[in-house]
Amino acid sequence: MSAYRKHRLLFWVGGTFGALIVALFIASFFLDDMIRARTQVAMDQKLKGYHVVLAHAHLQLVGGILTLNGLKVIQLAHPHPAIVDVSMMRFHIQVKELFSRRVVADVLLSHPKVHIDQTQLAAEKKDKVPLREKGWQDALEAAYPFKINRFTIDGGDVVYIQDAVNPPLHLAKLNFTTDNIRNIHAPNNVYPSKFHANVVIFGTGQATIDGHANFLEEPFPGARAQYTIENVPLSAFDSQIRQMNVAVSGGRLSSNGLLEYSPKVTRVQVDNATVDGVALGYLHAPSTRQAEARRVKETGKQIEKQNNRPAVDISVGELDITHSSFSFTDKTTNPNYRLFFSDADIALKNLSNHQQQGRADLTLRGKFMGSGDTSVSGDFLASQHGPAFDLNVAIQNTELPSMNDILRAYGRFDVAAGQFSVFSEIDIKDGDMSGYVKPMFAGLEVYNYQKDKHAGLLHQAKELMIGGASRLFKNRSTQQVATKVDLKGKLTGPDISTWQAIVQVLHNAFIQAILPGFDRAARPNAATGVATPANRVH
Repeated sequence: MSAYRKHRLLFWVGGTFGALIVALFIASFFLDDMIRARTQVAMDQKLKGYHVVLAHAHLQLVGGILTLNGLKVIQLAHPHPAIVDVSMMRFHIQVKELFSRRVVADVLLSHPKVHIDQTQLAAEKKDKVPLREKGWQDALEAAYPFKINRFTIDGGDVVYIQDAVNPPLHLAKLNFTTDNIRNIHAPNNVYPSKFHANVVIFGTGQATIDGHANFLEEPFPGARAQYTIENVPLSAFDSQIRQMNVAVSGGRLSSNGLLEYSPKVTRVQVDNATVDGVALGYLHAPSTRQAEARRVKETGKQIEKQNNRPAVDISVGELDITHSSFSFTDKTTNPNYRLFFSDADIALKNLSNHQQQGRADLTLRGKFMGSGDTSVSGDFLASQHGPAFDLNVAIQNTELPSMNDILRAYGRFDVAAGQFSVFSEIDIKDGDMSGYVKPMFAGLEVYNYQKDKHAGLLHQAKELMIGGASRLFKNRSTQQVATKVDLKGKLTGPDISTWQAIVQVLHNAFIQAILPGFDRAARPNAATGVATPANRVH
């Protein structure tokens, strides 16, 4: 008996099965248009404010593999360009979970591109429906009949374009993988799903994220992850933060820590952060004066809102800023002036929004106006009873001519030579302020014929009087003009933040001690060298 006759049934079954597979394989190509139309409509119905365009779809009936090509997501308000452009998206059944008696999907997005410009972002901000409620997950699940359990992004690209002048913000080579989205395994864990991501930030920076999530948590998913970022160029943010009157150039950021965000808790734990070689400048301008005031007020409210809030944990173990500069430019005065610190090193340790974590320590070293040796040290606490901090400041031997613009703006005179120093200790607690500011001036030369020969006669006479009087009141042993102003009183409001309090104190010290120091040097009744300001900080 031949092998065929002996196993005729087996051959027949095998042949039939093979023919069926071939038939299904061939038939699947005739379904492409129908699958494409059906998938596009199904995804469209789930989205709010956005529209899907799908170039091609193919369902491989053998294996249940669905492949989508040329998938674009378009914002209805501003259709061009597309917000999302995915070259290929593939769905298939996750085989390993069949052993757990679950039929779930594995999804791959190959080289997706996300493009957002300023116009599209503004439209999204105006929309009353939050971004996370636009139906993204529902649209993804509408394309395939099985729930997604594994999700992968391979070679993603994200671009934000502010305008045609400034370079875009670019995240490249984004890779992301997460599994167990349906909480099949370890369902009792707070975050059952594991995920990993890495990305290139603005051309030179690198970021790696490893964590766990609960994608089924309501009303939105929660996640906790360790992060590491290296060599991120801060100058890339310049065009964005200029809208807040801040300019940034240079600077590289590296950091590591932990992030957690869920309906129950928000945690930002920066273990270490370093910024090297950044130049930050703030511009105070007439056209933005009111917006600046509102911004400062809102920022202060947000800081105080988060202080000691149980569900919010923000901490910085150590922040180091090295080889950097900071400046303040005031365009509201005549003439305009600029104050700056160069060669600045700042160290901040143990910063927290919870009082129980103890006091944060701050140190600053640098050059005020490029010449004054500067040393600042202090500590502050996230107190439940308002700002609480101690601050010690020493600025020595600043060349006074570098401050001529601010002297002209407030004192209506300038100097030809001299050095400026200031020493201060300030303590704030329970809304009460105490301390002192002691400005000192050495080698003061207000009048200089070569410098002032083209000035008016009255201006020359004024500077001669100031310069002559300053020589009358020099400390004979040190040849310095010195005064001391005690700072005592209460802050202007009980709800101001620590940062607002610091700004108030510095403003008070400058207006009531440093600038009047020049005037006291010129007035005989200032010979006592001690003055007490009004009892309230302005």
